[in-house]
Amino acid sequence: MNDQQPDDLSFSSTFALEQLGKLASSIDLQLFTHLFRPVFGSRLPPALFIHLQRQLLAKTFNNPSYQISSNITEPCTYQRESRLILVQRESITQAMQHPAQTARLMLALLQSFALHIHNLLLQGAAAEDASDLAPAMPTEVSKAFVQTLLFYNEPIAVGSAFATFNEAGTEHSLILGPPERPLHRQKRFASGRGHGHTSFGHESIEDALEIVGFNEDQRKAIYFGNWLRDYSQMIDPAIVHPEQDAAIDVAEILQAIASRQIPRVSRVKLTAIVDLFALKEFHSLQQTPEDRDRYRVTPKLLGVYRAHEHIDNPTKLDRQAIDPRRIDPDFAAPVFPEDKLNGVLPKRSMKRYMRRSIAYMIKQLEAAKKEGMTAKGMRLFGEALHVLEDYYAHSNFVELSLKRLGYDEVLPWTTRVESRAVSRHEWPVITGMFGTLDIVGSVSDPLANLLFGNDASPAQQPGDRSDFDNVMLILLKDEEPLLVKAYERYLTARDNLRSNELYQWLNNVTGAVELPLKAIDYACNLIRKPLLKWAGDHIATLQIHLDGDPNNDADVMATHSHLAKDHDTHPFHSLAVRLAALAVKDVGQAMFNHWMGLGTEQGDPRILAERFIVHPNDTDWFMEAVADWARGNPDKIEQGKSIETLRQLQRKELDDALKDIQEALDSAINHVKEIEELTDTSFWSIVNLPDAGPAPWQ
Repeated sequence: MNDQQPDDLSFSSTFALEQLGKLASSIDLQLFTHLFRPVFGSRLPPALFIHLQRQLLAKTFNNPSYQISSNITEPCTYQRESRLILVQRESITQAMQHPAQTARLMLALLQSFALHIHNLLLQGAAAEDASDLAPAMPTEVSKAFVQTLLFYNEPIAVGSAFATFNEAGTEHSLILGPPERPLHRQKRFASGRGHGHTSFGHESIEDALEIVGFNEDQRKAIYFGNWLRDYSQMIDPAIVHPEQDAAIDVAEILQAIASRQIPRVSRVKLTAIVDLFALKEFHSLQQTPEDRDRYRVTPKLLGVYRAHEHIDNPTKLDRQAIDPRRIDPDFAAPVFPEDKLNGVLPKRSMKRYMRRSIAYMIKQLEAAKKEGMTAKGMRLFGEALHVLEDYYAHSNFVELSLKRLGYDEVLPWTTRVESRAVSRHEWPVITGMFGTLDIVGSVSDPLANLLFGNDASPAQQPGDRSDFDNVMLILLKDEEPLLVKAYERYLTARDNLRSNELYQWLNNVTGAVELPLKAIDYACNLIRKPLLKWAGDHIATLQIHLDGDPNNDADVMATHSHLAKDHDTHPFHSLAVRLAALAVKDVGQAMFNHWMGLGTEQGDPRILAERFIVHPNDTDWFMEAVADWARGNPDKIEQGKSIETLRQLQRKELDDALKDIQEALDSAINHVKEIEELTDTSFWSIVNLPDAGPAPWQ
């Protein structure tokens, strides 16, 4: 209800207008639009924000009128039709009598002013034939505006006058007093262990190391090496941007790959992202600067995707693909179906390409033995264990084990070899192609959620730059200058937070945990977009190859999706985990004994590990474990006999992953489109015009 204001009372304030004008004068039009367009509506035409800032700078923006009311329940209410802010009489009295209440009234005035601006922008949008815009929620607009204004502006000091109240001819200045003591809230944060009591990952497998004597920190340090091999899959030749090098014709390569329509990301930036993941995942191991250096992920430490480090089949079916070594010399040479590496080792009845995986595992174990129980030694040991564990997850060892125990109808995922000169056993051990599926789950998660966390918190000394900041600056390098300016502005504002009592108080009053930092969102999405496109294309390739049947057609090679037991959707997931854990336990005991000087009864870890990567017909250690599992899981064995049942499971998993990726990709594309619009030089050339004309809301 709009009641009449008594003649002897009046209220006025230019504080909100002055604060916005102060911020507008300290940044350029592009950054002003970048900060406030997401607040008021990302679909609002950027031209409206040009008009707004120009009016603020020229001091021609019309301040709303104020009127005192006794009939409203909130400290302030904005009326759109009359462009009037009603101020509650009781709130004025409380603010005058109790200094701690002044912050609440100031906040209410700023929020009402935000609704006034939003009202004008919507009217301007209608005038520019953009009336189809759905109005944003007023509470969200006002909260986001006040957060942005208070964060990016100079701190508002206690003792600042923010309004004038006139009563019976006596003028009173309303002065900001110390806000009420904030109630501190703790942030909670939601991989390595799967998703439940029937789902397991590499880290849960290595829990077997606890039995042999490794403590929690040591197991974590060992898992770091294992984890690095997983995340090295992100450095894939399909997505890495070729680096400038005298021996590489970058222009030629980029021209050759342009038709594939996958944006490229530099190896340095991808590694920087993995380093931040490691900082979050292995935070407990990085408590000192020295420890941080030991666990800092560098391009050399992370490496690139190499099939043999995951015991994957390295075969490429695309003969038009560029030799990945032309993109980065660390990548391996391409292997095509007719390559001798796809032959079988007759005595071992295993594919020839697996020898390189075994050699890599042995090399890492030997280096770990010599290095000892240091951070480096445990990392090398974890890298070796990754190959050992992947043998059971990525090969048909489990299927052939079940066949040996009499479950003849279990699919072997390869064709029978009739000649003993070619293979001593009729069903050779193989692994799948396209092993980077393991990392797709990590890529499909919103990258921003993985980046935000304790390290992004502004609770630091002014001038300090965290690892998060350093990674962001790496990601922003060579991108749009707008992003760099936005992040630098954020860092400056964050440095002022310790003296910004009003912003700290606001964050607790409104329950807001983090300022919505659009610069960070945009930077993340510029990286997410190519990663998600790569992941989606990868899954689409796997979906195509599901139609082939490697069990009956020798020309069809099994894919990672056919064989991989990394996820609990595969019927043999828990059996593969059980076998991997047993192998890790024995090799772990041998390494522990070696490092601790406890004797060699367990054997040499190198020799022991090599004995685990053999054909199941050439060893007996697994038989009791497999027989026990089979007795308890007859339904899963039945699933393993039917290619259609397995295809349905595989298709559902891939379809679900692709759906999640497409949704995330659409979101990333929309974010990036905002950046492209804000950095369109043809549009922003109007900024240099002497007059943009009258504001459309006037």
